[in-house]
Amino acid sequence: MRVFKITAKRVIVIILGALLAIPILLMPPVWQLKSGPVDVTRWPKTGEQTFSIGPQWKHWVPIKSVSWHVLHAIMVAEDARFLDHMGIDPTAIYNSLKLNLEKGRYVRGASTISQQVVKMTLLSPEKTLLRKFREILGALLMEQLLSKEEILEWYINLTEFGDGVFGIKDAAFHYFDTSPELLTIQQGANLALVLPSPNAWSVGLRSRKLTAFGHRRYAHIIEMMFQQGFINEPLRKAALATGDFGRPIDPNMPDEGDEQIPADETEEAP
Repeated sequence: MRVFKITAKRVIVIILGALLAIPILLMPPVWQLKSGPVDVTRWPKTGEQTFSIGPQWKHWVPIKSVSWHVLHAIMVAEDARFLDHMGIDPTAIYNSLKLNLEKGRYVRGASTISQQVVKMTLLSPEKTLLRKFREILGALLMEQLLSKEEILEWYINLTEFGDGVFGIKDAAFHYFDTSPELLTIQQGANLALVLPSPNAWSVGLRSRKLTAFGHRRYAHIIEMMFQQGFINEPLRKAALATGDFGRPIDPNMPDEGDEQIPADETEEAP
C-alpha cells in the first residue's frame, strides 16, 4: 500500500493553489457586462426594484448619443484618472487613506467608475471588506474585457442623479427637459455635482438654485474640466458666469446654514 507523503513541496503547491482559487471563486461574473443583460436591484425611496438592464434595454443610451460635456464632467467629478488607471486608482486610495487617518474616521472612499459599475450591477450594497475585495477583483478583470467607453456607458445608464432618477436619459429629461446629446457644459456640471451622494446633494438641482456647497463643487468640476483640456478658457468663463441656472457661480459663497458635506469628506461605503 502506497503511503501519500506530505512534503514541503506539496504543501507549497497546495497553498499556492488555494491562493489562486480564492480570487477565482470570489470573482463577480463581469464577463456578463460584455453584452448584457444583467439583473440589477435598486433601493429607491419607493421600495426595492429589480429589473434586467443592458444594451438591449429600451431605455439604454449609447455613449455616442450623450453630450461629451456631461461625460467629461462626470469623469472629473467621480474618477479624474478614469482614462489612465486599470480599474483601481492607487493615487486616490493613498489620498483617501491619508484623509481618513487625519480625520480619525472613515470620511472618503476611493472607488473608481469601474468599481462602481461592478458594485451596481453584480454585488449587493452591503458594507463589508469582502464585498470591497470582490469589487476590486471585478474592476480589474472588467478593464481587460471592456473598453473605457463600454464601462462609462454602463455607468451613465446605471447611476442615480437624485430624486429617484436613474440613468442619464431620465436625468436629462427630469431636470432639464432635454435629451442626453443636447446637455450643455452647465447642465453636465450640475448633474455631475450631485455624485456620489445624489439624494443629499441634489437639493440645488431640484430647486434650480445651487446651495453654497453646490457653488463650490460646480466651480471645482469646471476647473478640473479646464485643467484636463476638456474646455477652453472662454467656455470656462461662460460656464462660471451662468452655472447657477443662469446666475454666476461664487466658489467663495458663505455657507449660511448649508449643511452639505464638503467635497473632500464624502461618506462612502467601504
